[in-house]
Amino acid sequence: MPRGFWALMLFAVSGCSTAEQPTADPPVIRAAECRPASDPIKIDAVLDEAAWQKAQTLQDFAVYWLKRPAKSGTKARLLWDDRYLYFAAELDDSDLYGQVKEFNGTTWHDDVFELFFKPDADKLTYYEFQVNVLNTRLELFLPSRGAGGYERFAPLTRFGMESAVKLKGTVNDWKDRDQGWVVEGRIPWSAFDASGGRPKAGAKWRFALCRYDYSTAFDRVELSSTAPLTQPDFHRYEDYGELTFVK
Repeated sequence: MPRGFWALMLFAVSGCSTAEQPTADPPVIRAAECRPASDPIKIDAVLDEAAWQKAQTLQDFAVYWLKRPAKSGTKARLLWDDRYLYFAAELDDSDLYGQVKEFNGTTWHDDVFELFFKPDADKLTYYEFQVNVLNTRLELFLPSRGAGGYERFAPLTRFGMESAVKLKGTVNDWKDRDQGWVVEGRIPWSAFDASGGRPKAGAKWRFALCRYDYSTAFDRVELSSTAPLTQPDFHRYEDYGELTFVK
C-alpha cells in the first residue's frame, strides 16, 4: 500500500471511542493447516470439489487491534499440491463495491480479499496477493518492507495467479442489499522462487488472510484479518499466524 496510508488508518482508529474497544481478545488464527488437494480443482468460484470439504475452514477474522471480531463474516480455505497453492473464500457483504479493473492496480480501494505469505522467518522477503470483487488481481513480491513497496514492485511482478469470482448481489448499487461474494484461485509455486519455491511437507510459513470491506452501513472501511495484528497494518508479519503444509 502507499506509504502514509496506514498512518492515516492508525490515526482514524485511535480516535474511536472506548465503547468500540472491548477488552476481551477476539478469536483469531494463530496456527492453521494447508492440506493437500486430493482432487482436481476447477477455478470457477464454485466450491463443489470434495477437496474443499477436507480443507480447514478459517473463519476467525477480527479487527484485533480494536479487540473485536469483524463486522462481516468470512470463511476461507487453503490447499496445495505439487503445482499450486489454492485459496477460496466466502465473504458476507451487504454492499458490494469495486472500481479497479487494471491488473496490479490499487485493488484495496475496493472490496478485496488479500493473502500474505512469509515463507522464511529469517529473511525479509514476503508476498502479497489480492483479488477484488471484480476479479481484478494484484500480485506483489516484496524483498523487504523498506524496499519501496507497491509503487516500486507492482510493475515488476507477474506470477500468473488465476482466480474467479461469483457475486451474490449487484456491484456498486448502494441502494440495494447484497449477500456477498465468493473467490477461488491458485498461485503457481514458481511465484515463490525467491524464497525456495514449493514447500516440503511439514514446512511452516507465516501468513495472514485479510479483507477490505466498504459499506454504506459502516462509519469507515472495515479492515479485518485472521492474524492477531496489534496495529492496523496488514504488512506487520511479526503478528502473522503459522501455516503448516501437511500431507
